[in-house]
Amino acid sequence: MPQFSGTPLYPFALRLGPRAVSTLALLMAGAVLAAPHAEAQGLFGNWDSPPVKVRKVKRPPPAVTEEVGEKSKGKKSKSESVAEKPATGPLVISVSLARQRLAVYDSTGRIAESPISSGRVGYSTPTGVFTVLEKNRVHHSNLYSGAPMPNMQRLTWSGVALHAGVLPGYPASHGCIRLPHGFSKKLFGMTKLGTRVIVTRDPVSPAAFSHDRLFTALPPEDAVVTGSTSAHETQVADASRVTNEAGGVSAVLGVSAAAAAGTDGGVAPARLSLRERRQLEAEQLAAEIRTVGYEKVDKAAKLEALQKEAAVARQPLIAARAEAEQLGDELSKLEKGKAGAERELAMLQKPEDEDTGKKKRKNKKVMDKAKREARIAELTEELAELPPELEAKRTAWQAADAAFKKAEETAKAAEDKRRAAAKELLEVNARLSQALTKEKAVKRREAKRQLPVSVFVSRSKQRIYVRQGYEDIFNAEVTFDRPDEPVGTHVFTALDYAENKTTMTWNVVSVPHDPSRASSKKKDKTGKAKQAEPAVQVSKAAQTPQAALDRLTISDDVREQIADVMKPGSSLVISDLGIGNETGEFTDFIVPIR
Repeated sequence: MPQFSGTPLYPFALRLGPRAVSTLALLMAGAVLAAPHAEAQGLFGNWDSPPVKVRKVKRPPPAVTEEVGEKSKGKKSKSESVAEKPATGPLVISVSLARQRLAVYDSTGRIAESPISSGRVGYSTPTGVFTVLEKNRVHHSNLYSGAPMPNMQRLTWSGVALHAGVLPGYPASHGCIRLPHGFSKKLFGMTKLGTRVIVTRDPVSPAAFSHDRLFTALPPEDAVVTGSTSAHETQVADASRVTNEAGGVSAVLGVSAAAAAGTDGGVAPARLSLRERRQLEAEQLAAEIRTVGYEKVDKAAKLEALQKEAAVARQPLIAARAEAEQLGDELSKLEKGKAGAERELAMLQKPEDEDTGKKKRKNKKVMDKAKREARIAELTEELAELPPELEAKRTAWQAADAAFKKAEETAKAAEDKRRAAAKELLEVNARLSQALTKEKAVKRREAKRQLPVSVFVSRSKQRIYVRQGYEDIFNAEVTFDRPDEPVGTHVFTALDYAENKTTMTWNVVSVPHDPSRASSKKKDKTGKAKQAEPAVQVSKAAQTPQAALDRLTISDDVREQIADVMKPGSSLVISDLGIGNETGEFTDFIVPIR
């Protein structure tokens, strides 16, 4: 905008009426009062009168909490900070919508923090437990006219992500979590796919935690010393014919510990370990594939031989059918000829006086008496010669028809055998395909065994769900003491192995359920506050991770299956709610927080 000079405005004012001049003066005076430091902004020039002094109002400093950052002596905390040291162990990112802050934690504590800008009114950022699903340095929005989203880290496939953007100091996004550009670049380099991101209203932070009901890990396989009882000495139920009693599937082939340890004889054998069962199941699967493969070769050879037999059997059938059809046509022709001759002879042998009207006159014109007698004699001789010829032709046709029927039966029997063999081969192919599909799933599962495992426990569903590499492993029933009382949301992260390589070190982030806050949000169709339903009152202080684990009971078989894949970076989430509807293909468990 061009600046005004110090020249008086009276030449311009002379052109205006008195009312316009007074109005202009009032507007200019109001602009001076309403725009402090306007001169510095280049809006007005210098005036003869001294400028209006506006008292500066100091904003109170933001409240310092554990999420804002530590203060050094005599200095204010930085708006954003990143530790120089590399991260140790799995990361946990905590986002507080109320404080508009983000903090990053590793196994040693907080290592980075930054201000954010979350979703504005109408586009609120959802609260919950998420993981980084996708990372892209250069990304543009698919929803909002290709808006740039540098250093994008996706949290949901419906459009919520961490990325660089403008931070006006308050929620202003369409649901994403905006970060300062420099910080977003550093955070992008710190995280990896699967990094846990917890979005809550109030700030939360992980704390070291231990409990005897937390999952442990099985010893390394090379450190396992097998007992005196081998897998071949123990009678075990066929793994291909049993199912999991808990309602889920095993870590490998869908066999529960109880089923795999059962016998048909009623004598309880020594219980196999999970790894012994898995090895036994793998051996059974390999044996099944070999057996069905050999069976397929035999069935294919049998089908090939029967196809040749059927082809040979069809040749006589074709010849017999042709002969029978030819003789049948000849017999039919003779029979038709005999019937026609008999009709003509009967007509010629009628007395002449029986003919009346036009028919009589026509017959007399066409054939005279001599010719008529000659034709009668000819037809009589022809009819006398036909019976032996008809009998011979009928006999020949009957023999050909019998040969055709016999060839047809032989060919049909050969074709039935061929079809049965083809059906058997199809069944063998289906069994082999199922076994190979199962083997492929086992190999895919084994390829993911080095990845962290995610465990989710829902109080409302009374069920435990296990995923590894974004793929479901199994789910099973669990029980909670006092199942109607909330337990809150608790996110446990396995940081590292202890010295014995079986116990894990853990931290936990807890978000207690506040029933008063949840009930206050419920409204009826008119928009008025809905009367909250009576619920079990449990204080937030009682919703501790210790209490949640104390109330939870998980079967030993399920614990063993989880221990088989437990490793640093794995997680356990306990929640009052079920799995969020954002959970699906290529996602970890996404858990809403009330």
